[in-house]
Amino acid sequence: MTSYESFYDGGVSSLSPSYGNYTGYRMSASQLGFPGSPQTANQLGETITALKQGTKAFEVSLLMPDTAETIPTQHFKEMRALMKLTGVKPSVHGPLIDAAGFNDKGWGGDEGQADNERRMFDSIEKAHILDPKGNIPIVFHSSNGAPGAEWRPGDESLKEDKFIMEKGNAINKETGQMIAIKREYKFRPTLDPTKSYKQGDKGIEEVEGGTLGLLFDAEESVGAANLGEWENKLTEVAQMNKHAKEIIGAAPLNLAEYKNAMINDATNEIVDARTNQVLPGLNSESGQRSSYDQIRNAGLFLENAELSFKGAFHQAYKYGSDEQKEKLKELAGDYSEKMKGVSEIAGVGKGGEPWINIWSPIERQKLLDESLNKLGKITNPRYGGDTPQVFQEVEGFAMDKASETFGNLAMKSYDKFKDNAPVIAIENMFQGFAFSRAQDMKKLVEKSRENFVEQLVSEKGIDEDDAKKIAEKHLGVTWDVGHLNVMKKKGFTDKDVIEETKIISKDKSMVKHIHLTDNFGYADTHLAPGMGNTPIKGILEELEKTGRFDEMRKITEAGAFVQHFKTSPHAMTMAAFGSPIYGMKSSPYWNQVMDMQGSYFGGYGTINPSQHHSIYGAGFTTMPVDLGGDMQGGQSRFGGTPMA
Repeated sequence: MTSYESFYDGGVSSLSPSYGNYTGYRMSASQLGFPGSPQTANQLGETITALKQGTKAFEVSLLMPDTAETIPTQHFKEMRALMKLTGVKPSVHGPLIDAAGFNDKGWGGDEGQADNERRMFDSIEKAHILDPKGNIPIVFHSSNGAPGAEWRPGDESLKEDKFIMEKGNAINKETGQMIAIKREYKFRPTLDPTKSYKQGDKGIEEVEGGTLGLLFDAEESVGAANLGEWENKLTEVAQMNKHAKEIIGAAPLNLAEYKNAMINDATNEIVDARTNQVLPGLNSESGQRSSYDQIRNAGLFLENAELSFKGAFHQAYKYGSDEQKEKLKELAGDYSEKMKGVSEIAGVGKGGEPWINIWSPIERQKLLDESLNKLGKITNPRYGGDTPQVFQEVEGFAMDKASETFGNLAMKSYDKFKDNAPVIAIENMFQGFAFSRAQDMKKLVEKSRENFVEQLVSEKGIDEDDAKKIAEKHLGVTWDVGHLNVMKKKGFTDKDVIEETKIISKDKSMVKHIHLTDNFGYADTHLAPGMGNTPIKGILEELEKTGRFDEMRKITEAGAFVQHFKTSPHAMTMAAFGSPIYGMKSSPYWNQVMDMQGSYFGGYGTINPSQHHSIYGAGFTTMPVDLGGDMQGGQSRFGGTPMA
């Protein structure tokens, strides 16, 4: 049995072109590289180790933000000099920071997003030191805290979409609070409990093959969350308004003659607000004074109700449609105008004492009742409205925030380094994180480019077409084949994995960088290529169709392999891609010789006796001292054999 570093690959046959952990896709070793260990700040030492192994691409690792902060500027300059001297192409993996501003406690708000953006730009500046005259790729995870949806393959027989969201999260954009959403069937008393249904375009429709009850998609749960949030908001206002109305009670009947009157709280003098005619004081015996106190007490509830109403109005306007906003403007104008006529303070007396409108709480309560009903209709689907979209599916929310950050980073980078600015290569993540699908990654980059283009046009006066070309050059994707393969744990196939690559590479400018790693589809285990079941050959063949494959630097991320087996994955990577040993790009290949040993062992007995080596020499021990051996003169300076 022949083995190579404890990885036995079956019987050795150097005649077999597919022997070893060969993926079926052949690449020259000059295209393959690997990263430094993220656990150490000594990336200079990691660079030297990589150069000794003959790699032609190396990725400086700044993954651990705090660790990366301890790398001195001088080390970046020294790494640049070493890689330039040896012809190694550098790239950088940026820190594990979420571009949308999420952290381990949830969304950190606009402030958290801005802090992350500053730290990410710091790593861009460091990356530029490594290659100041080129466009060094710097990798950032598309998400590193923003939770993602769990997708399963759709059932074609049920005419389902290709991707079905099983679970996800929605975020309250006002508070940052997140709630879980999922696809499930729920029972409803109005439906036949022996059948299953779904919410269709024309109402509730019966479906086949489902669990009994009414099907709620995970995405529909966001709508339910918004409806519940909004109804609670309106109920809160209505409840306070109701309390005020109950306190007022029959007081207006007892104060009918004072409908247009105002009272001086200091003197208890009452006058008609229209004619200034003095009116009789409030009669305690008839209950007028008590009724007036009731109205004033109701005013305290009204103040809280009005504050809640204003908060609800703000929410409706901020998260409403354009059509709703127009209706809300009309409501606001009407409310403001009428409030002027029912204000509590009617004027100020000579001594500075206020004159109070006696009927103000009564009129304010009616106005609030009327305005609340109008607000309810504007936001009610039955009247053609929609509830304010306070809750949003997390990936959509993170998409807006992350694309803003990436666009800003590209703009800052271009502003400082011009055409030599690093290429921001956004890495796709696996299920459990946001942006695990190719269509989401494509949209994220497109929105980031749009943000970048807008800034180039508005701030730099660059022509829009030229700005788009700049954006395409400096913003793209790092395609991690191992992250992609994890979609298999939900039932997706090799065909689906390769199809995702077709989607991302349809725009030929999209993929800038490649991370090569392997796993078995259930976890991001970071094995060396050819050690799992990732369809690497099919993925790379699709990327090759872009015509830019040679421009894409290929970095083998096999940290777990190094951690567990204490050996470099570089030789295994060259074997996985059948790299030619010699420059003429022909056999033998690394996969064919990976298990061969240069041993002198040839059998037992006297076929190869040890005495033979002491006479004729086979190592340094019998070479003369002046050639680095142990023998003192008298023998050949070449092989250590006696002089003839």
